[in-house]
This record gives sequence, C-alpha cells and structure tokens, in this order.
Amino acid sequence: MLLKKMMQIALFPLIFSANTFAADNTAVLGAWKMDLNFQRGGVPVVLTITETDNVLGGTWGRPQGSTPLSDVSFDGETLSFTRQGRQGTARMSLILKGMTLTGSLTTPRGDLPIVAKKSA
Repeated sequence: MLLKKMMQIALFPLIFSANTFAADNTAVLGAWKMDLNFQRGGVPVVLTITETDNVLGGTWGRPQGSTPLSDVSFDGETLSFTRQGRQGTARMSLILKGMTLTGSLTTPRGDLPIVAKKSA
C-alpha cells in the first residue's frame, strides 16, 4: 500500500507537467493561403493543418493536387513539418504571429521565403 502511494506521488508531477506545458495547437489548425513565387510564376498553395488524438498532420494543396505532411509539430510559436515534392524532401519552419505564418521552405535547391495568411 505504501509503495502504491509513493508511485502515485512520484508520477503526479510527470503527468501534470506534460499536460500543463503542451502547446495549444488550436492557433495553427485550419487552412493557410500562400503564393509561392518561382522564376516561372506564382503557385497558389493552401496549407491545411489538422489534429487527431493530439497528433498534428495536414496537407499541402496546390492546383495539381495535394500531398500529406509529415513530422508536423508546433511548440507554441513555430510550426514545422516536412513534405515530399518532385525535387525531394522539403522542410518548412514557420513562425506564428497573429493570423500570419512566416518563414522559409528548405529544399535541395535552396530556401524559399514563405508568408501564409489564415483563411477565414
């Protein structure tokens, strides 16, 4: 009985702290619109961030179709994820400020600046 009480006391801070310090993902959930500007012109993109059972996911939607995101994380300030493209794996890291995400898309061919606005 004493051992059981000691285990409860020892585990309480671990369980409590995990829930207390988890990032609130609601700020990044939903659709984000952006235009990627390449040498051949702009491409409209809709970044959609979802959450299922406390796990973030989403899609990268373009006129040609959408691709799933992987390794999606949000620490309360920075949204990060990877996606597979025609030129390989691209890594994105975006900082949330209000209704705007800013940052860069890192690809094997270099970095591309990104500004995404939350859709209504």
